[in-house]
Amino acid sequence: MEKPEPLVFQQSFQGLIRALGDDLDDTCAGRLRDAGLDTRGSLALAYPLEVWVAALKVAAATLAPESPLDEAAAVVGKRFVEGFSSTLIGNALLGTVRLLGPQRMLARMTRNLRTGTNYLETHMEQLGPTRYALTCRPVVVAGFYVGLFLAGLEASGARNPAVQIVRREGEEAVYDIAWG
Repeated sequence: MEKPEPLVFQQSFQGLIRALGDDLDDTCAGRLRDAGLDTRGSLALAYPLEVWVAALKVAAATLAPESPLDEAAAVVGKRFVEGFSSTLIGNALLGTVRLLGPQRMLARMTRNLRTGTNYLETHMEQLGPTRYALTCRPVVVAGFYVGLFLAGLEASGARNPAVQIVRREGEEAVYDIAWG
C-alpha cells in the first residue's frame, strides 16, 4: 500500500501565522506567498509538506534572523504553541494537555502531532521518572519540535522542562525530554 502524500493541515498554518504576530509584515507575507502560502487570503484545508517546510524557514528567519535554523525554528515552535492555542482545534488540544500532565501528554504525542499533519509518527522510551527519549519521523526541521515540546511541557504543568536533539539520522530525530 502506497503512503499518502505528507500533508500539513490548515490549523498548523494558522498557528504559524499567529506565531509570527506583528512580524508578519508585507515583506514576510511576500516571502510566505513565494513559499506557497498566501496569508492574505483564505487558507487551504491542507498543504504539501514542502510548503510547510518553506513557510517554517521563512518564519524562523523572520523571528530569529541571526540564529542558525534549528535555534530559530525552536523560537517558532514555542510561539507556534501559543498561536495554535488560539485556534479551535489547538485550544481543545491544549485544554486536554493541561489535564493530562507531562507524562500522559508525551504518551499521546503521535495523536497530538496528527492534529496538524497526516504523517508524523513518534515513539517514546522512558529513561527515568521524568525523562524520556522521543523519536519523531519524518522530521525536516528538527529544531521546531524542540520549541514545540518545550511549550507543550510547560502547558502540561512540567517544571523546568528541557528538550534537546540527541540524534538525527535521515528524517528521524531523537529528543531528550526531561523536567524537574
